[in-house]
Amino acid sequence: MKRLLETQQTRARKEFNALGRAEKNGITDTELVQEMTADMANPDSAASIMEAAAAVMYMRGVKGGETPITDATNRCLARKRKEEKADLVANPA
Repeated sequence: MKRLLETQQTRARKEFNALGRAEKNGITDTELVQEMTADMANPDSAASIMEAAAAVMYMRGVKGGETPITDATNRCLARKRKEEKADLVANPA
């Protein structure tokens, strides 16, 4: 059977669906984090636990309507535009 190309959108949808299945079946965030770290290079390290916890927290936020990367990018771009505009005013060509 031919396997279809998996896109970023497809993977994101799979993650949202998995999070929903976990919620419906009473799987806690702690259980998810513990299971996720099992696949990492150093499963017992604080870094692995923090990485897995951050991923769960991020996906919950996005599922709830948050867009933290978009918000941060927009603020950075607005700041850059403001700085560039100030540079043009201070140093006209």
